Amino acid sequence: MKQICLLLSLLALKTASAASGPDVAKYLAQRGWTAYDSKARLTIPANDIAPLTYYANGANVPSCGLLAGTASAPKFIDILSTEPGEQYPHCAGINDVAAFKLAGRDYLVFIYTDRDTRNESYEQFFYVYKSQTGHYLADTQLNESVAGEDSRKKPSRKASDGIRLARKYATQ
Repeated sequence: MKQICLLLSLLALKTASAASGPDVAKYLAQRGWTAYDSKARLTIPANDIAPLTYYANGANVPSCGLLAGTASAPKFIDILSTEPGEQYPHCAGINDVAAFKLAGRDYLVFIYTDRDTRNESYEQFFYVYKSQTGHYLADTQLNESVAGEDSRKKPSRKASDGIRLARKYATQ
């Protein structure tokens, strides 16, 4: 009986560790990047993806992306990275996230602040979906379509605005 309990415990531990999300701190350390705390506290609707705001090696301004997958096999998805030595554009933070379904796919929309100049910042949307293989992919077409929307109209957008725009462009 003890052996069965031990075996079940080991199986549960192995399953839990296999299902664990990406390890952001480990990923940053492996690349020599420094974490950037944008002060945003997000509730992510999925446990296998995490926002990543960081300073790349030698950078003076933050960049941002997503880390998807498991702790043992993370995949980086770039949202906005700053060129070495440049100040703009840069990512001031990832501010909101929401999950939704569109065209039979599971999507996440992230809102991030794109700082273009000292005096110009824009709230932008970034879309990823989960492929049939379980990997997150950036939706290039949707990201490009929605990028044309004038983000200066609403300085404090919400993820629900991004869902509305995604549905609008999906029906065109």
